[in-house]
Amino acid sequence: MLPKYDLHIHTNYSDGSQTFEEILAKAEEIDLKYFGISDHYEKNHNYSVKVSADEYYNHFLKIKDEASEKGIIMLLGAEVGFNDEEILLPENMPKVHYIIGTIHQMPKNLEEVDYWNLYKKYVEKAVSEFSFQILGHVEGYLPINKFMKPGSTFEDRRNFEKKIAKKYFELEWYKEIAVEMAKNKIALEIHEMSESPRTEVIKIMVDNGVKLSYGTDSHALHQLAKRSYLRRVNEQLGLRADNFLELESFLNR
Repeated sequence: MLPKYDLHIHTNYSDGSQTFEEILAKAEEIDLKYFGISDHYEKNHNYSVKVSADEYYNHFLKIKDEASEKGIIMLLGAEVGFNDEEILLPENMPKVHYIIGTIHQMPKNLEEVDYWNLYKKYVEKAVSEFSFQILGHVEGYLPINKFMKPGSTFEDRRNFEKKIAKKYFELEWYKEIAVEMAKNKIALEIHEMSESPRTEVIKIMVDNGVKLSYGTDSHALHQLAKRSYLRRVNEQLGLRADNFLELESFLNR
């Protein structure tokens, strides 16, 4: 059972190349029943949305009405960073249906072991104390710039992330944070572009009652139709519809 939704999509308001209008047209083409825009809203993030909350939200409402006429439900989310002190909500963020919590900003003066131990501390703090609905790309799109050589390719970065995850993000650690995520109703994102997290991690989450979310994290239209990692995960784990978030719960927010 593959979910007919994508909750992680960026527009040209942040670091995407696609507009609200183009995303709606593509969603109709690929038969999405729901989709969620989740641009960056984060203090001190280079690509955080710059326009006012009213300007952004009014544009969203216009396209949401057009989507409704086509039988598609459009949600508004936000991708927001966190550290071990706070979730980094900016002042101009509009009211949203859900927040994808991620880590983009880390201290630059740490060596590798301390760096990834601090990353894990950020995650532990967030799933225990912060208010958000989805833990995004926990093993993908990691803040690895300080470790990458100039000219590193997309594939280089994804391969490095997989090595980091295997080396530092122990499965026993995931069992610990899964308990907190289930208690606080935080879903785990299956992240298409980085093909993460590992299937072993997804199984741990499901076994501990954590719901799953799905997002392409698309920044361009051709990425919206990608579902290869989701299909592979489904084939290996035999996921059911009730393993995924029920999006109706967002509609009243």
